[in-house]
Amino acid sequence: MKFEKLCFKVGIVALSTMLLAACGDSEEPNVDEAEGGGGGNIVEELTDEDITLTFSAWFEYEWMEHMAQKFTELYPNIKVDIIDLRETDYNDGLNNLAADGQLPDVFGYNSNVDMPIMNGWFYDYTDYWEADPDKDIMLETLKDQGRFDGERMMASPINYYPYAVFIDENLLEKENVEMPPGDYTYNDLVELVRRMTVPEKNLFGYEGGSQWLTMAPIIHQDSIGEFGWDGTEYDLTKDWADALQLMAEFERTGVKAPAGDDRAEAAYGDRELWPPLSGQVAVKLGAWWDKDSFETAEYKDKGINYVPYTIPKGDGDKEHKPAYVDFGGISSATEYPREAFELLKFMSWGSEGWDARMEFYNQEAEANPNYLPPILPLTNEQKYWDAIYALLPQNQYYSDFLQHAREPIPLGGRVLPGFETWISEVYFDGEFGNVEQAVIEGTVNAHDVAPELTEKANVYYQEAIEELFSQ
Repeated sequence: MKFEKLCFKVGIVALSTMLLAACGDSEEPNVDEAEGGGGGNIVEELTDEDITLTFSAWFEYEWMEHMAQKFTELYPNIKVDIIDLRETDYNDGLNNLAADGQLPDVFGYNSNVDMPIMNGWFYDYTDYWEADPDKDIMLETLKDQGRFDGERMMASPINYYPYAVFIDENLLEKENVEMPPGDYTYNDLVELVRRMTVPEKNLFGYEGGSQWLTMAPIIHQDSIGEFGWDGTEYDLTKDWADALQLMAEFERTGVKAPAGDDRAEAAYGDRELWPPLSGQVAVKLGAWWDKDSFETAEYKDKGINYVPYTIPKGDGDKEHKPAYVDFGGISSATEYPREAFELLKFMSWGSEGWDARMEFYNQEAEANPNYLPPILPLTNEQKYWDAIYALLPQNQYYSDFLQHAREPIPLGGRVLPGFETWISEVYFDGEFGNVEQAVIEGTVNAHDVAPELTEKANVYYQEAIEELFSQ
């Protein structure tokens, strides 16, 4: 689909007047055609006037203040005001700002991507992106995730938390089971959780949610999104269905640790105990932030030593792995889109921004010996990966983790139009009710329902594209 301008349906009436400049005809385009060369674009120079940009996200306020200060040091004529939404739900606060005509020049969003698209919040910064010489340092799998219509750049990643697998090294040692190598495979993990399930000892293979069916299509099909998304369509008919059937088997055979029920009370002596705290669960399927708990005395004093692994390698050729990736965009109503692009870059993948970010992390580590960096780099520059590792426990597990965590794949709702509607109306509340629960309970077979789910997922996507991006 090709449009003269990026004009969306505006759901917030107060915002519509702000969008006239962004969506209307303009005699002064924001880029000029380059003269000669490769036919690319050159963008206008940054202003030398004193201006103020606004930024808002749900991140640690002190970090945002630090980044704002460092950006102004880099661009002395540009002040950055942080819009503080800590006293309200972030999404509600952002909606209220937009309704009042105060949408920040650069903002993070952490919800259904349909909402900011429908409300016309995103500025199309394709020309700035294409002309930026530093775009190639962004992690490869994230570069085009902000092209929600398949063409225009509307958002960039601002946080990256990988999915993670934590294995209790001490428990495996007690059971005389070798730890897997850092480049272990999906089949290795399946075999491990089965082997570590020992009913007579009340030992369980793993604890975790739907990670099996999330990881399988991504690592086996080299998908660039959830549910087998390949950039054009979904496919739940093979790896998703296989993984959900596997989850059902694990539930029935006691490979998955019980929680909050009579089985948990019988196994741990406390039905409310979080299974990983029992010392009886070999593997925790989780996320990067779980390390913050597992490195504490609460676990270490109990002899529990969960160490990190990335999601395992699948049958695909690449190392794509699911991740929690947050995104940010530029307001379609900004008066300073060129400067706002530099601020977004600074908060995302830019080297100067990562210098500032690492300065903050190092200051935090000096003040708190137990501090661990919250996210992984959005850039492929090795020096930042080395800097992150320097703040982590110095062992082979963390070293291997960082080596195999450079091809993150965002979850669907952040980047795929129509995804959240399909999930809520079809996947979790459709003909089969909650389809995951239905398969686990044995009322349906995942392979039988996968074709219909695939068809509906693709219909919902196409309908969302047509609705959200129609002229």
